[in-house]
Amino acid sequence: MVVLSNLGQHRNCAFLRFFGLLARFPGLPAATFSRIMRPEEDAKMMLATVYNPHARAAVMAIMFSLGLLLAQEPQTSNFYDVHVSKDELYSYNNLKFTGDYASYESPKGFLALGRTEAGVTIVIVLGEGTVTIEAPEAVQEKFKAVMGAYPLKTTFKNLYMRLHPKEYEEVFGKQSLTKVADEGAFTAAKQLFDDRFASSYHAGQKALLPPYKTRVMDFNTASLGLVTTTEGYWLILRKYSPYGSVYPNDFVNPKQK
Repeated sequence: MVVLSNLGQHRNCAFLRFFGLLARFPGLPAATFSRIMRPEEDAKMMLATVYNPHARAAVMAIMFSLGLLLAQEPQTSNFYDVHVSKDELYSYNNLKFTGDYASYESPKGFLALGRTEAGVTIVIVLGEGTVTIEAPEAVQEKFKAVMGAYPLKTTFKNLYMRLHPKEYEEVFGKQSLTKVADEGAFTAAKQLFDDRFASSYHAGQKALLPPYKTRVMDFNTASLGLVTTTEGYWLILRKYSPYGSVYPNDFVNPKQK
């Protein structure tokens, strides 16, 4: 979905200029216009439905012009190489994060970063901490039934987090980090990366960037095992042993409407 959204942003400008060409050919049938709305899928069908030779020539001219316009649009990749390396392993003190409904803090530990050419999109916390998760009033009873209490306050052993690079800079960029060389911590971080990478915002081995202010947090908790929460336009909160989900499908986040 992210890829399609970004692609649409690049092509909108071209399409706006393209529609200006249509005014030059008022004789084109209505069916032609409807198919021009989807030029990539329906190009052959469009030509097949235009029998008037003049209209057919006009359509071909418009398609050629559209191709030139699209070729001029900036092309950017939405797929990024990402990995956890020994060069991005740090120690920290008093790490804190506050989201829409989930917040955590950890007094000390190691931090491993997954960096793309667009910036950091993966944060791996290797250190004990506490997490607090709340929810909108509409699901608080379900929350209590699934998680055993409301709000959820528990400890965690480690955390795998996905976020947009801009939010990383805003939240963690000012954090005091010290680069370290610790083989045990790196091995643990690499294992967590391998285990959790395919669970969110990826295309094969490539990373996709979550939208800004969307974050996925996978907590390895002491009391509930793996607890995952997603905060963005939609909210997701699940545990896996035993499985339970707090939110219904497509539950819109009241804080990001």
